[in-house]
Amino acid sequence: MAFPRPIFLLAACTALLGAVHAADITITAKGVSANKQTISLAALRADDSAQAREFLQILKGDLVRSGWFVPVDAPSASVVLEGAVQGGGGVSAGATVKWLNGMRQFGWQKSASHAQIRDAAHALSDKIVATVAEKKPMASSKILLVGRRGGGTEVYQCDADGGRLQQLTSDGKLCLSPTWVPGRNAFLYTSWLSGPPVVYKVDLDTKRREPLASYPGMNNGAVIAPSGSIMALVLSRSGGVDLYVQNLMTRKLTRLTSSNKVNESSPTWAPDGNSLAYISDEGRVPRLYVMGVGSRQGRRATYYSGITECAAPEWGDNGRIAFCGRTGGRYRIYVLDPGADPRTAVPEAVSPADGADYEDPSWSPDGRHIVCTRTAGFKRSLTVLDTMGD
Repeated sequence: MAFPRPIFLLAACTALLGAVHAADITITAKGVSANKQTISLAALRADDSAQAREFLQILKGDLVRSGWFVPVDAPSASVVLEGAVQGGGGVSAGATVKWLNGMRQFGWQKSASHAQIRDAAHALSDKIVATVAEKKPMASSKILLVGRRGGGTEVYQCDADGGRLQQLTSDGKLCLSPTWVPGRNAFLYTSWLSGPPVVYKVDLDTKRREPLASYPGMNNGAVIAPSGSIMALVLSRSGGVDLYVQNLMTRKLTRLTSSNKVNESSPTWAPDGNSLAYISDEGRVPRLYVMGVGSRQGRRATYYSGITECAAPEWGDNGRIAFCGRTGGRYRIYVLDPGADPRTAVPEAVSPADGADYEDPSWSPDGRHIVCTRTAGFKRSLTVLDTMGD
């Protein structure tokens, strides 16, 4: 049977990765086991087929990656899965998930082709996270990224665990800033496909590509508001590099910033669609700002002296802003509450101080994890940070 596309999608990881093959994703956390439940898959019997083993391996990895479960073999685990997994051309899996000493349970069953084994395992993991842990899941979500291929760069997508890497564009030119369209199986990106940079929308169901912004100069950083009716982007059509909002129906532009001596970049929408976070180099240093779209008045979001410059903010559905900050010559990922006093609040560092650079953060739909790039020894890879540290 066909499986639906996931409702939640990870936003774009916009950094340029090297030559792309299998996307290598690791979880970075402190390894604390607090707030986790033990879960046993020992009674989920599997035959000796490669398909059944693949299903169980993906399921177990998803549960660990969620941050809410610790797999054990003991039948006395807090959560117990019972049932059977059979392979063949695809996989057939049936499970009963029991918790609270068997006082609560639910049944689950799927038959999937070989190409859909990953979807089935992700779906069961998401069901367990949502029903047992009562948390938002992330296993069925997708990550957008840019990778180098030949003489250009292309947009790719992969599963939240780095599997099933798929090339989405074949421009053979420079591509930047991919981001998902809210509620659609579509994404935006900037490409130098025909010369100057243009913002395109690509519908992955119809394979149709549509130009949304092709003004003179720079067209970049486009991101659609939660309502789906307007798009924020950065343009240089008036001489400076400024922040604009474009109505997607009428194509009417509204200029939010105006200064030939100050550059803006990286807009990101608040969950309510009324405000934007962005980067401005006012004062000649890139800083994080927040602006109400109606007021067009930007304000500094943090004055913390431990961060010398800011980049690449992402405003999550959880209300918090993740961003990249330069500290001691290295880039780390920070999280802040935009409602806190910017002069006294200290952003929380959620990436380790391990000598690597962590950049380009993007929130997972679970509001707990952040996908970003990690660069060490001239090698760049994707990393998922657990902001709860366990």
